[in-house]
Amino acid sequence: MESKNTFTKEQLHAFSKPLLEEMVFRLLAEQESLNAKISELTKTLNSLTEEIRVLRSERFGRHTEKSTETEHQMTFIFNESEVIIAEEGMKEEPSIEETIPEIKTPERKSHKKGSRKPMLKDVPVKEVPYELPEGEMVCSCCGGRLHRIGEDVSQRLEFHPATFEIIEEHVSTYSCRECQKIVRAPHPKPLFEGSIATPSLLAGIMNAKFVNAVPYDRTSRAFADHDVFIHKQTMARWMIMASERYFSLMYERMKEELLAADIIHADETGVLVSKDGRKAGSRSYMWVYTKEREERPVILYEYQKTRAAKHAKEFLSDYQGYLCCDGYEGYHSLGPGITVCGCWAHARRHYSNAVKALRDLPSRRPELTVAEEALRRIGKMFHMDKQWKDLPREERQEKRITELKEEVDSYFSFVESKIRNIPPKSETGKGLKYSINQKKYLLGFLGDPDIPLDNSEAERKIRNFVISRKNFIQIDTVAGAEASAVLFSMSETARANGLKPYEYFQYLLTEIPKHQDESHKEMSWIEDLLPWSERLPAGIRKNQK
Repeated sequence: MESKNTFTKEQLHAFSKPLLEEMVFRLLAEQESLNAKISELTKTLNSLTEEIRVLRSERFGRHTEKSTETEHQMTFIFNESEVIIAEEGMKEEPSIEETIPEIKTPERKSHKKGSRKPMLKDVPVKEVPYELPEGEMVCSCCGGRLHRIGEDVSQRLEFHPATFEIIEEHVSTYSCRECQKIVRAPHPKPLFEGSIATPSLLAGIMNAKFVNAVPYDRTSRAFADHDVFIHKQTMARWMIMASERYFSLMYERMKEELLAADIIHADETGVLVSKDGRKAGSRSYMWVYTKEREERPVILYEYQKTRAAKHAKEFLSDYQGYLCCDGYEGYHSLGPGITVCGCWAHARRHYSNAVKALRDLPSRRPELTVAEEALRRIGKMFHMDKQWKDLPREERQEKRITELKEEVDSYFSFVESKIRNIPPKSETGKGLKYSINQKKYLLGFLGDPDIPLDNSEAERKIRNFVISRKNFIQIDTVAGAEASAVLFSMSETARANGLKPYEYFQYLLTEIPKHQDESHKEMSWIEDLLPWSERLPAGIRKNQK
């Protein structure tokens, strides 16, 4: 369609000079406006292109950020074997010694060459002899008699699926012929009145659910394969009852230990709870608080309906020390006794996204150069701090407040010099803005040499819950969510202290009922059952390589 402003050469020759000048000025003004619009559209297109590439990378690409909680989840559901081989390569066939580690002893003598007598765990060994029948003890070459001169020994590892047996208790009763008093023979109390549940059965369900992320439904089907039929609702009810009756006091005692630490890590993740009194699809949260790098590591989960700051404030109301966390604003108003330390892994995340999205584009954008430089600077901080990890505490602190602080100050000067020239909605722009907004908290680690630069400790533990959440989709009730928080806490703390979760659960469920009738004022027995107690049986602890 022809424009209304199109003129022929004859018409233009007839126009006066002032009119032609006016037309040129208008055209230049329109061109300038058009260029501005093109510039804005180009920025929008670049931003959308970057965003799409980041989203595609998060969904389909390989994640290099280990703290990304959705890492490989969809791929692993369908393709776990192939992904592991592709990423880690094919491993050689393991030996028995590698599969069942040797126990370290202070003065272990080396074995003679060719001997196969490793000190293995308490795994039973079944010898299976293979010998020639009497009728075949004849040499095929000369017909002479064969004589046994030795044997070749090799080992294989056999697997036996779960087995069940019914414990039928026959409790004898006695009567006094004089006063007719009835006496029953001593016997263990049932975990739940009238229930078939035993410590080993509940420990097996707990280990499957809270250690190996196996939903109740799958455990129920696995039991059914062995002709044992226990409905998933029954398993869920047992877990709630066990949590409330036997583990709640342990949880509170572990919380006291956690709040006595100098440094605590915190994080949270969403979870769906179908029957919590709100409309369907309402988002709840599982919070995690941990002190894993110190002696007596503790990992505690807490269920809450919301992400409101009041929940963290209530949980940490008796705490004074350093709190390592991400940039969530809810952690920044917990009280004067808590020093918040930001996470440098989060500070680098937007830059990492920018590099992934922009590095393959045909033209190099300024955002890419800035992102790469920011990553280099943050990486140098981590490298420097890692180099000092074995130094004495005082020397590490001295190096942090001198050498490392100089690098940190240089980084923030770099950020402040670049933020005005980078589109704020780009991934690089978001990274620059994050660092500016979180500067106060990102400097927090300089206050103590034991504070890590990132919050990976809490993120690793919240990811363990996320993996389980992928399997059970949602939790049915608030009671179930609270029970899950307690039992996840028990299993993760047990593992962090070098315990075997199944054996530990079974031991607790055997010992705690013995103290149920005692006054809560006399709770010294709990100390002997805590995950770091030296009074725990030796078989509960893992044999370390």
